[in-house]
Amino acid sequence: MLASPDGSQAARVTPWDAAYRLHAERCRAASNPYLPRIDAIAPVGSLGHLVVMERLYAAPEDRASALCAALVAQGDSGWRAPEGADTAALANEPAVAALRRHILALADEGARTLPFWGGLDVRPGNVMADAGGQLKLVDPVFVAGPKIIAALEARDRAALARLPKGALAAFFTIPPFKEGPGALGAAAEAMGLL
Repeated sequence: MLASPDGSQAARVTPWDAAYRLHAERCRAASNPYLPRIDAIAPVGSLGHLVVMERLYAAPEDRASALCAALVAQGDSGWRAPEGADTAALANEPAVAALRRHILALADEGARTLPFWGGLDVRPGNVMADAGGQLKLVDPVFVAGPKIIAALEARDRAALARLPKGALAAFFTIPPFKEGPGALGAAAEAMGLL
């Protein structure tokens, strides 16, 4: 993330993240205080993008956890709400109910349109706050990198061919999956996918 000199905006640059781009595009069309304000989305290279948004800060863990629990949108990332969490008031807030509908529609669209869809990633680590303390759900969906790795290990050319041209090269630059010229990169090259 890069911040503007006056601290009012931040920019996120990624070589390829179809799920985040979908989220950013839908945030621009939505009006919900729990979604970040997206000011611009610009292409970077053939698959990457730059998202300019309002500057956000770390959110208090207890408030972030309460929001995630109130969304009742248990996803594929493994996070679960703590037992006995009292979220009734927050869950009944109209903006939270609208946010729940928004992320479920986002997950449905992603599952229908994006290869290697991971699902929902609603967890406290993906909640931030604006300068006034308003919570913002910043990254509620994901492309499943481990599924891409598994397809590479299995040499599943048909599954990998669903990715846009250049996506694997960009994928290998994402820190958690950075393989460089390793065995998986060699497998992708051997299949003509890099």
